[in-house]
Amino acid sequence: PGPGFVKAKPFALTKNNLVTELPFLGKEYQLTFELKVTKFGTDDYQSVIHLSATGVNCCNVGDRVPAVWITKDKKFHIAAHVNGIGNYWKDVPTVLEENKWILVEISQTLVDGKYIYEILVNEESVHKIENTTPQVWGPVKVFCS
Repeated sequence: PGPGFVKAKPFALTKNNLVTELPFLGKEYQLTFELKVTKFGTDDYQSVIHLSATGVNCCNVGDRVPAVWITKDKKFHIAAHVNGIGNYWKDVPTVLEENKWILVEISQTLVDGKYIYEILVNEESVHKIENTTPQVWGPVKVFCS
């Protein structure tokens, strides 16, 4: 297993908040968090969490490994490095509600010799694909903003 990071108590998201730097993120990883939006913003995209091996927002390989936003339509926009695409993204159809906790898990696991990238919302798989170009990233900055 690789390095881990746990922030056990709820905290407010603030702009450009670097919460930690991991020495590396392996080909297999799991990012899990719970989110409660108390008030939606008006920007097209509002950042929730962003892991980056480059420290840059977008859109080259290593910029988003992965990253999560909320759209102005109150849905998740999730991007990661998948199949050589540095900004492989999916909009999750689940509509978010204010003051309601939601569980998000983004993972990449080795299954029968293949790396499977998967997004789960409230323990329901909303996207799953083989990643034919998994990489080890490092160091990785973790922003919660």
